[in-house]
Amino acid sequence: MKRVFGILWLTAILYSCGNSSSDNPSLDRLIAQRDSLKSIQTNVGRELAEIEAMIAAADTSIKAPAVGVTQVSRAPFNTYFEVQGYIATDAEADIYPNPMGQGIIKKVLVREGQQVSAGQKLVQIDEGATAKVIGQLEVNLAVETENYNRLKRLWDQKIGTEMQVLQAKRAKENFEEQIKQVREQLSQFVITSPMSGVVDKINLHEGEAASMASPIPVMTIINPGDNYMLADVSENYIGITKEGMAVDIIIPNVDTINSTVARIGNTIKRANRTFELRINIPSGNPLMKPNLVGSVRIPEYQSENAVVIATSLVMKDAENRSFVFLNDNNIARKTIVTTGKNYEGQTEILSGLNGGESIVSKGARKLVDGQTIRVVNQ
Repeated sequence: MKRVFGILWLTAILYSCGNSSSDNPSLDRLIAQRDSLKSIQTNVGRELAEIEAMIAAADTSIKAPAVGVTQVSRAPFNTYFEVQGYIATDAEADIYPNPMGQGIIKKVLVREGQQVSAGQKLVQIDEGATAKVIGQLEVNLAVETENYNRLKRLWDQKIGTEMQVLQAKRAKENFEEQIKQVREQLSQFVITSPMSGVVDKINLHEGEAASMASPIPVMTIINPGDNYMLADVSENYIGITKEGMAVDIIIPNVDTINSTVARIGNTIKRANRTFELRINIPSGNPLMKPNLVGSVRIPEYQSENAVVIATSLVMKDAENRSFVFLNDNNIARKTIVTTGKNYEGQTEILSGLNGGESIVSKGARKLVDGQTIRVVNQ
């Protein structure tokens, strides 16, 4: 049979070549002859393949091909999608001088990496001019206090006037109030910590100017235990993502953490059509540092009892139908299947398999339906 088809094919070629040389055909005729030969070649090849398959199935002298098989089973099947994110924190404070206490840094009282508590002194700003003012006021207060005490003693003895005593008292109290205000101003020259945490970075040092208008803070304090991850998710997943759902935070080369979605943003960002997720990070992990980049793995599809096989075992026929070969008592049976989700090299089978079947896992691509096979991994 092979020889017959070969002769017919060669005859067609010789015939077309002969006509080409004698008639001196045009370009269009040559193209038409070429396309005709290609069509003949394709049809002959397909018929040869079918005949070879029928011979292999009918001729018992041909040794059955060896294949590997595996058992189809049911199992939970989950798929996920991943989005990029970064670690953020609300417990981060940039430290600036007080409005009435700006100036040259006199002393930095902490070091980087040091634990501090709320209200602890961090930096002393030079208060030289203000300190001189309070010194003069204290001298004036001492004078007025002595004058008031003297006049009051005389008045107690009915010497002098009550008006003199009241004026001296007001003068003394005036200096006391001024000293109180200046002392409050002096306290502005001491920068204290607004929260408990760790000194993450000191940007300014002794002798440098500290100002509220500066883009550079004196230092930064963070609380590593109050971190979370922010990630932008495509609006296509808005119906899938739920508050409280379990997700995985993946920091490459650092850690993978099981967590939950704490909050879902209420708006879609116009620039990239995403919404924001906030994912909790359990406290006590020193590796989870603010601004660290990672990803969030979010469940997309879940089935508790699915038929799942390796994606590589699913083949396509000439009609673009998905199929597999089953081992039916050492006979290869082509079985049409309907596929579902794919994830990490696994495919869910929605119909065509029920679980428990013996499927050809090795050597399947060379088989034809109904062919005898030898199973070598029983």
